[in-house]
Amino acid sequence: MKKTTIVLKIVVLLPCLLFLLSCDKINPDHASSSILLVTRINGYTATGDSADFLQSDVYEGQWPAGTIVADIITATLEARLKEPETIGLGPSYQNRIVLHSYDVTYRYIDSTVGVSGTPADFRGEMSVALDIDSLVDVSFVIIREQAKAEIPLSNIINTNELLEVVATVTFYGDDIAGNPVQATASLTIYIADYADA
Repeated sequence: MKKTTIVLKIVVLLPCLLFLLSCDKINPDHASSSILLVTRINGYTATGDSADFLQSDVYEGQWPAGTIVADIITATLEARLKEPETIGLGPSYQNRIVLHSYDVTYRYIDSTVGVSGTPADFRGEMSVALDIDSLVDVSFVIIREQAKAEIPLSNIINTNELLEVVATVTFYGDDIAGNPVQATASLTIYIADYADA
């Protein structure tokens, strides 16, 4: 009778133990089973209409009574599983992604004669959580006030000069298990001292 009880305990406990171990796998190569996607970056025109590019006004208002304002845009981010399960319990809480920072780098494309170069690259911080199979809109700075007050952008204030750059934005985060994830997207930016109505 004792042997039967022990065998029954093993038969019942072993599958439970194996199930619990399979739910919390340690990932030795630190590769997340979640992926982060940028599904859209939404800029705007100089008049404020939504666009897939950005017209950045280096100086808002009439010179010298105007002001310098950072350009804030929105990105739509999505979290997915690398290998979606067709059968099973679905994503684990450990697949959830938490974003912690982003980098913006600029690449020179074209300009009028009086200006060249790009704003300084920079890093921003954020705290945004994404569940698997969800979308979230994230607002972030694409051109800082400080960049507009420095050369080459300050050379555009109160002129007809135009600078075209491409901004590459990389978002960084980790899944709840601590594995890193990232996603990159680009946006064309036309920088000028646009006419104020």
